This record gives sequence, structure tokens and C-alpha cells, in this order.
Amino acid sequence: MAAGFSEWKVNRQYAQNDRVVHLGQQYRCLTAHKSNSASNPKTTVKVWQKYTG
Repeated sequence: MAAGFSEWKVNRQYAQNDRVVHLGQQYRCLTAHKSNSASNPKTTVKVWQKYTG
């Protein structure tokens, strides 16, 4: 896994600019929130953005 990234998990508090990996893709958190199964980075573009470095 890339340095500075953690695996995305359900029921976890994320802060703005946190970086995660989900299904092999890197993402950056846009707004603080608590994750749930319906708000994964791939499907929730309001709170996650693909990370391009």
C-alpha cells in the first residue's frame, strides 16, 4: 500500500484530506464524516475524490 494511505473501513471517522485505498484505487476525503457501507469512496463522490498525487 502507498505510504500515507490506509485501507478504507466501515464505521470509521474520516477527516478532510485523509487518504485511503478502496478496491485498489486511492482516494482523498473531501469532508469529515463517519463511513458506512453505503458511503464507500467509489460511489460517494461528494465526500471522496480519486487521488492523483
